[in-house]
Amino acid sequence: MDLTRELRDLVYGLLLQSSRTPPISPEHGGARKYPNEDDEHFFEICNRYPAEDMESTGTSLQLTCRQVRDEVQEAVLRLQKSKSLPYTLDLMMLDETTLYPTWLAFPALVDEIPRLEVDFRLFGDVEGKQSAMRGGCGGPPMLIWSLFKLMERFLLRGPDFLAPHEPTRYQRMEELAVNVVTPSPPPPNGYSDRSTPLYSDKRKGLVHPERMMSFLIHEMDLLLRRSRYTASYARLVFERVKRMTFSLDGVGRKSWDLSTLVPEYTPPPTS
Repeated sequence: MDLTRELRDLVYGLLLQSSRTPPISPEHGGARKYPNEDDEHFFEICNRYPAEDMESTGTSLQLTCRQVRDEVQEAVLRLQKSKSLPYTLDLMMLDETTLYPTWLAFPALVDEIPRLEVDFRLFGDVEGKQSAMRGGCGGPPMLIWSLFKLMERFLLRGPDFLAPHEPTRYQRMEELAVNVVTPSPPPPNGYSDRSTPLYSDKRKGLVHPERMMSFLIHEMDLLLRRSRYTASYARLVFERVKRMTFSLDGVGRKSWDLSTLVPEYTPPPTS
């Protein structure tokens, strides 16, 4: 506490706006866990969550002492008001079968996150695997259900995906921005043939980023028709996220204003 308040505020700002370096590959993403709580885990069969507990940068700072806690809370409010708090999730897809989420920036747990940026990176080779991008029995592919379940866990549990569900948490998000990233360097086994159907067992190589982008947009458009599948499993995300944007290498491809498509979410009464 020998630093002046102005310098301490500068340090808080730098820490709250800092970001980690993404893993170079799924194999370097650290220990992972697969949820096995109940039958609902079927809808997130692709997801492998970090095994270590995750807490925000602000929470770590606030555990120092009471004065630092109060000053950090003030810094969070200032940055939140100016929409300067970065929230970034790295999401690696391996072999079109498995998703590895890793938080790169999570400064503080607030009631409404201004923008969550998701970098969707592609790895592996689909040859000999059953792609999770294949269509289901009347519903979306397992990859889509897993993506929505991942977001649902965040909205209900915060940054620690495997933390116990908090019934009183009603976290919201102004914008969910998903950016598909073209691999660099190109994949060693090349890209899969974009004309071969996703359900074909003859596919091999890495899914092309353009095809991945088209797949995500197509499936989102189908979900927004609000069928019984959407009402049953994707409703929470649609109700708590105001806008979704899909991009390829930072160039916007399509966005949806969800606030005009679904009714405002009303939390259930507490007993």
